[in-house]
Amino acid sequence: MTYLILARDGTSQIVLKRDSEDAAEKKARELKEMGWFEVEIREDKTRPAASAPPADRPPTLQ
Repeated sequence: MTYLILARDGTSQIVLKRDSEDAAEKKARELKEMGWFEVEIREDKTRPAASAPPADRPPTLQ
């Protein structure tokens, strides 16, 4: 599962990705120590797009 870390510093907002909850929590703590605020962790609910072509169309030959 992928986790998103969102944070603001007054002039900008960042979104970082981490593959584990522990890594996301560590990065969130680091951002807070650096002065970032509104730091939150969310689970990434998006699913990766399938790399295979749709079943109703044959693959393209090159």
